[in-house]
Amino acid sequence: MPESTRFSTRDWLIVPAALALALLWREVFSLGSLVELAAGLGGPALGIGVFTAAIWAAVLLFLGRGAHWNPFNAGLAAGTGALAAACCIYGNAEVRAVNCLLILGASALAFFSLAGVSARPLTDSRSVPEAVSLSFRALFSCWGKPFRALAALRRGGKGQLGGVLVGLVCALPVLLLCGALLASADSVFNSLFGALADWLFELDALNTAFRVLDTLFFTLCFFSAIYFVLHADPREAAPRDAEASVLPSPVPYITALVLLCALYALFVGIQFEYLFGGSEAAAMEGGWAEYARSGFSQLVLVTAVNLCALLFCSAMAGHSRAVRALCLLLAALTAVILFSAFWRMRLYVLAYGLSVRRAMTLWAMAFILCCLVLACIKALRPGFRFWPWFAAIGLLGWAAFNFANVDARVAEWNVDSYLSGALEEVDVDYLSSLSPDVIPALERLYEAEPRQDLGAELDILRGRSPSGWTEWSFCYVRR
Repeated sequence: MPESTRFSTRDWLIVPAALALALLWREVFSLGSLVELAAGLGGPALGIGVFTAAIWAAVLLFLGRGAHWNPFNAGLAAGTGALAAACCIYGNAEVRAVNCLLILGASALAFFSLAGVSARPLTDSRSVPEAVSLSFRALFSCWGKPFRALAALRRGGKGQLGGVLVGLVCALPVLLLCGALLASADSVFNSLFGALADWLFELDALNTAFRVLDTLFFTLCFFSAIYFVLHADPREAAPRDAEASVLPSPVPYITALVLLCALYALFVGIQFEYLFGGSEAAAMEGGWAEYARSGFSQLVLVTAVNLCALLFCSAMAGHSRAVRALCLLLAALTAVILFSAFWRMRLYVLAYGLSVRRAMTLWAMAFILCCLVLACIKALRPGFRFWPWFAAIGLLGWAAFNFANVDARVAEWNVDSYLSGALEEVDVDYLSSLSPDVIPALERLYEAEPRQDLGAELDILRGRSPSGWTEWSFCYVRR
């Protein structure tokens, strides 16, 4: 980035824009709201949408006609907008927490692409680590720019800035003295001046200083980020990694894949012997039901790790037929492990009901299955671009999950299963802890079984309201 300290009018306008974004950030993402959001207990809803719109508007406004639009960053913009809108429409805090992470990542990728800062296209998976590196540079590397520009203005402006500062310092005691005299001469002015004096006297100096420093920190971060996006030289981020002219030996990858496949083949054999109803299932220690309803989270994590290993081996040694064959075998074994995880989750849901986290786990299983199919294509055709399909399916799939109104679907499934006799009981306490979107399902349950505790929970849900505008969502209107 050039070190010139000359600021254009547009550069100076970044300062008030950054201050406005900092104030909005403090309003929406206070420490308490961030903790609630991370814990899935509430936090901002409408505020997420408003801040996302504000930061996008600021970046696009300053980029102007210099924005380099293409189908990929336009898709990221649309996906980000859809997730931000979902935060304003639906009420589940756990889903909103995931949305915030995706909005943050997609926005960073899109901004660097729009500005032409990123040296890699969005179709290259290496654009993600590059965006992470650029994000840290953007947030902190340009803090000194406005101060150096002010210093240069003072040096080159014939002391104009210094004169302003001297005038302010000299005028302050005069203003205080004259204000006190005018207050003693006029009762109306005295009430105004006295109220100002009382406010200054009652001001919590420590708390105020913290707020000022906090706001200054975020202002400098937003200023640095926007200034970096506008002025960074794309050549600085140009990839320096030359393509290897010699293909790597496939032996290490074959060895690792053989060991993994052997381990998973043993595990798959056990699944067919016990989990899927083999002859030993009924006599197993601890009971089949306890065995079958556990371990799904660990298995989902294993499938995710296998997917990464499969992709790495395909990318590094996909020229080897043995590696490609072992990758396909690993994908097949991983698919069985994934089905085992799904089967366990299905049994668990049938026994204890559906929850938002269980629905998210089921979504993750479906997404991993799609990725396994893509990984098999990658193994068969090493030139296949896995990353664009992965990103598109993930973003579109998660947006669809958002707009399915997961709280309402979870409540409907539990109530319908209970009323049909498939579920022994409904966890009313859990459902009432979700958003007001669960009210229609609970009302049907109340009509079938008018219990006093259920009626009390419904009254609480109907009377629930957001603590501020940032936590409002459309679910409070639909109830």
